[in-house]
Amino acid sequence: MKPSYASTWFPALLALLVLATCGHAAETAAGQAAETVHAASAEPSVEQLVKTFNPNLFALQADGRTPANKVSNMFISPASDIAREVQFNTWFNIVVYGPFLILPQVLLLFVIFKFRDRKDGRKAATFMGNHALEIIWTAVPCLALVVVSVPVWTILWKMELPPADSHHAMNIEVRGKEFAWDYKYQNHELGFSIGQDVTGFQEPLVLEKGRTTILNITSNDVNHAWWVPAFGVKKDAIIGRYTNTWFTPDTEGFFKGQCAELCGDGHGIMVISSVVVGPELFETYATLQRQRNDTLKVWSAIQPSVAEVDLKALGDAVAAYLAKGSGAERQLALRYWVASNYASVQRKRQMGLTPAQVTARASDRCAQVDHAIAAALPSTNKN
Repeated sequence: MKPSYASTWFPALLALLVLATCGHAAETAAGQAAETVHAASAEPSVEQLVKTFNPNLFALQADGRTPANKVSNMFISPASDIAREVQFNTWFNIVVYGPFLILPQVLLLFVIFKFRDRKDGRKAATFMGNHALEIIWTAVPCLALVVVSVPVWTILWKMELPPADSHHAMNIEVRGKEFAWDYKYQNHELGFSIGQDVTGFQEPLVLEKGRTTILNITSNDVNHAWWVPAFGVKKDAIIGRYTNTWFTPDTEGFFKGQCAELCGDGHGIMVISSVVVGPELFETYATLQRQRNDTLKVWSAIQPSVAEVDLKALGDAVAAYLAKGSGAERQLALRYWVASNYASVQRKRQMGLTPAQVTARASDRCAQVDHAIAAALPSTNKN
């Protein structure tokens, strides 16, 4: 019996499809592996670290009017597990309650057009009541309320209690004050605090993607409220007591928020910003923060208010800094804080300097710090 035409070409076509699929999968896997190796080997530059950990909260797009970083919200772009549950509950509520909002309007329009006065002398019918209908339209909304209340109560309860297995959670004390926020990373392996930069402007709260974050919130003066919409949490900061909330950030990026409690004439400028990064970048951030106080003497020698840098004083400050450790992490931290501080100064435009002047001084003084590091390293290594 001769094989049919279909029986000869179908197996060949199937084989080609299998080979193409396998080849595509192999190429994809190889590409992903190459990207992983490249990402692991490529260390971020100082400029990249500054852009990541010290973003410009008020940056504008090219048109000079549109914010470069808009406020994300939990309903459109949630960035945590809590926010996603709030989003689901919100849409679930809309689906349940939607018919109660739409059906009466539809019935009203139907009655208006169906039973309008047609000028033909007919009298309108009169009804004194319908007990069955009244029971139905009372019972059905009550049932809808019960259906909605169960998941809502569940998420509200969940917001109050961090997961039982959150031993690896990041504990952060959030302290509101007129009109800024201070953050203290309370885990023993972190143990540093942030608040305002060298210009007095609010610093971002940097979080690790996929790591549960527990916020212990209080106030130094009047009542405030910590609120970042994309994280799905908002909690009052009350003087004399602590309130608590938690979430697990699951999206990397830059997120904006605002104090949500009227707290005085500076309430409008009491902004909140947060940066979510991967575990490796967060470890870099923690390392930079641990070296921060040691860089202050170097910064004092080169800050913009100093018209002419005393190179000897700068060299002594850099040598003293490197005497406590001259490894790559220490050198990176010194370069980072110099660049980050100048980035903050350029945004604030203090001391009567134009942005161009600040940029020029930043470039010159970063180079002077590099020379001072190179000059100090031989003597440091000998010690």
